[in-house]
Amino acid sequence: MVQDKFQRLELEKAEIKKSTAEKQAVIKISAILDQLKDFFKFKTLTSEMLFSFVEKIEVNETKDIKIYYKFAQIEGL
Repeated sequence: MVQDKFQRLELEKAEIKKSTAEKQAVIKISAILDQLKDFFKFKTLTSEMLFSFVEKIEVNETKDIKIYYKFAQIEGL
């Protein structure tokens, strides 16, 4: 009886954690979408706009450029 109750509580706990993680992902995506909407309204690209989306830019010896975007971090959510 106690063991059954404990197992149900553990399942509830897991469901709550999953739900919380999903809600946080939605909040992050919503924030990025809001930034993108503002971004596409621009007439001139500013350094603030660039900094808000770009994590870093790497250039190697062969002059290959790799851009790391901040919103790439939410992949797989």
